[in-house]
Order: sequence, then C-alpha cells, then structure tokens
Amino acid sequence: MSQDPDLHRVVIAVRALFSAAAVSCALTDEDGVGLTFAASDGAGADRIVGVELPVGRGIAGFVAMSGQAMAVADVQQDPRFARDIAESTEFVPQTLVAAPIISPDGEIAGVLSVLDPAVDATSGWSLSVLGTFGTLVGQLLAARGGGARAAESSDDQSELGGLTTRLVARGPAGERLARDVLTSVSRFLDEGTR
Repeated sequence: MSQDPDLHRVVIAVRALFSAAAVSCALTDEDGVGLTFAASDGAGADRIVGVELPVGRGIAGFVAMSGQAMAVADVQQDPRFARDIAESTEFVPQTLVAAPIISPDGEIAGVLSVLDPAVDATSGWSLSVLGTFGTLVGQLLAARGGGARAAESSDDQSELGGLTTRLVARGPAGERLARDVLTSVSRFLDEGTR
C-alpha cells in the first residue's frame, strides 16, 4: 500500500512541529471496527503503512474507540500498548501522543499518533495542537469526498502541512510561530464547541 499524499504532507508537518521520531495517521474503515495506517513519516514509516488493527487494540485503537486524545509518557507501562505492532516496524517508542481525527459530523475518522516527541508529551499544548490537526485532517478527508467546492477546500486544507513545514524549517523562531498559530487555532476551535 502506498501513502496517501495529502496525509503524508500532514504527518511530515506534524513530525517537524513536534520534533518527533515518527508520526503516523491511521484511518477507520467504513464500518468503524478497524484502523489502517495510511501515512507515516520517520522511524518505521515504510513498515507501518498498510498495517491494520482492530479499533480498541493498541493506544491508537483505544483513541479511535474512546474519541479522546491521550499522552503516554512510558508506553512500556501501558497495558494498551501493542508492542508486537511497534516491533514489526523495527521502532519501539517510549512516549506517544495520539488524537482522534474527527469528521465534521463528529464521527471518528482515524487517529494521529506522535512517537517520541521532543516537546513535553504530557503538556496541554501537545494534546491541544495534535487535536487541532486531528480536526483539520477530518475536514480534509470530508472535503475530498465531494464536488468541485470540496476539491477547492481540500487544496486549501492540504496546504496546512506545507505551510507548517516551511515555518518550522526557518528555525526556532519559525517553530515558535507555528506553535503559536496552531495554539490559536486550537483555542478558536475549542471556543466554537462550547
């Protein structure tokens, strides 16, 4: 299975923003009982794409089942961790942050996972920003599903990954700006759901 190009741009941007060892994106199947990894960047990326697991298995499966973002400081101590899946990629992380991908109608469309981020995985910032990306990816996936207007929207939204990557590439000042922008977007989205 080859990587989804739009999702691959997103995982590259998320990995750069979090200075992570790897980032992956898994999508739920049509009946919502399984996840398939559709894009990844970093350690083990070439081995995880195409891997399937049931919703509820592993930390990503738990996030897909619960709809709640979570940070795990030591995956070895978490009974939900699917060590066999990690070992099959030849990369076993220590820390993991995962957030659901939420479609505009509120359904769980998948999971974004950040493995061994350089930033504090347990901070509110990490969960908030990854949650923002999850919402934006959900909108991207929904937009790709219909009409000419949706195609325009998809083009605009798929630029998010490219813009974030360009900001982060400018060094520490660009990285701070990218974090500030995403934090602001996250706050805006949170206020819209209240």
